[in-house]
Amino acid sequence: MHISRRNFLHGMTASAGTLWSSRVTGLDNLAGRQFDCVVLDLTSHCVLGESLQGYQAAFADEHHCLAADRLDSRWRCRMVIAPGVGMMDPAIGRMLLELVQGGTRLVLESGAGFLSPAETAAHQRMLFRCFELEVEPPVDLWSGKLADDDLFASRSSPHRRKTIDGRQAIPYVRYVWPREIMVRGFTRVIPVSAKLGEVIGWVGSLAVASKRPVGRGTLIFLGSPLGPALRASDPEARSWLQSVVSV
Repeated sequence: MHISRRNFLHGMTASAGTLWSSRVTGLDNLAGRQFDCVVLDLTSHCVLGESLQGYQAAFADEHHCLAADRLDSRWRCRMVIAPGVGMMDPAIGRMLLELVQGGTRLVLESGAGFLSPAETAAHQRMLFRCFELEVEPPVDLWSGKLADDDLFASRSSPHRRKTIDGRQAIPYVRYVWPREIMVRGFTRVIPVSAKLGEVIGWVGSLAVASKRPVGRGTLIFLGSPLGPALRASDPEARSWLQSVVSV
């Protein structure tokens, strides 16, 4: 029986949600409480299950994993991470916006690289409607259509996947905030406009990560998923995430 990648990842995400369900027991009675970090489980709207697992692994026991439908804007969360976002219920989008306006730092990681063209268009509309984020359709870094040499970085790594001009190479994201670091990227990225903020991550000439103030909080958009690298215990990915958490 053939199982599609998306169905497989959805099953993996459901399993992860079961394993972590004990972490959210009793949260209904915690209105007004301060949370340091919440990793948001969007269930079927998270299209990259290994990304959710990556953030869970990176934070270990130092976070709360929370189903999106249990989110409460009355909570005071220093940081909320939404991994592998495909679509998002408008009510959840509004609640996240309220949290950011109240002082939360929201890391919104796009999973649109795994969506159909129609789903991608809906994803773009959702991001603009909820967060005034303007993003472009996915770009396949290994399609052969891009000639920018900076898309790839040659490094001694066990994760070599592609040969460029006879050299082993993989795409890397060059983050410039909160510190400069090269992090192993994903094969498909979502370019972002930074008209209302600043670009904090590049793949060659493509802007793939941004941040901007929203009310008293900060909205951070990742167009190249970080979660899979975290799941693989990539040291640069974990180092960059720790820098974001520590700012």
